[in-house]
Amino acid sequence: MAARPDLAVVVIGLRAPASLAAAVRSVLDQNVPLEIVVVNSGGGNAMALLADCGIGVTVIDVEERLFAGAARNRGIAATQAPFIAFLADDCLACPQWAEIRLQRHREGAAAVASAVLNSHPRNLVACAAHLVTYMRRLPGLPAGKAQCYGVSFDRKLFERYGAFDEGLKAEKTPNSWPDCRRLCGRSGNRGS
Repeated sequence: MAARPDLAVVVIGLRAPASLAAAVRSVLDQNVPLEIVVVNSGGGNAMALLADCGIGVTVIDVEERLFAGAARNRGIAATQAPFIAFLADDCLACPQWAEIRLQRHREGAAAVASAVLNSHPRNLVACAAHLVTYMRRLPGLPAGKAQCYGVSFDRKLFERYGAFDEGLKAEKTPNSWPDCRRLCGRSGNRGS
């Protein structure tokens, strides 16, 4: 019997966009076993979209639109792994994204943030836009200067501090939690 994965990845979709399949595939292509759940809200049929692409993972389809916190909470409730990561439907997990996260968690980091890579590094306009938009999420930034987004968490944090605020539109750790920077270690990997 295979060991239970140590990392759950919740892929969050809105209206089952075509990009959801690539996001899930990037998680399936990781080199460590993962527990994968897709939470799609606002309509669309994520299960059919993924099945058409030959992808079979657990899918939670919710007809009404869920904000990020509510979608994350559904994914947390549907998983069992001791560590939980989240990926938006318009993002791709780089090679070793999961492996490096797990390494940091196993070294004791309760939360692990990730950098964001430019998907079109040979395009000067894309490079400029990437630097302006993600200058505080670039690989190699010291922890004190980096923004803590793209965070994976030790499940015990949710037991201790509570769930995400389901009414918030943007990514944010629960208000009852300590400053995420105190909890967070950078994965040092090349992106989310």
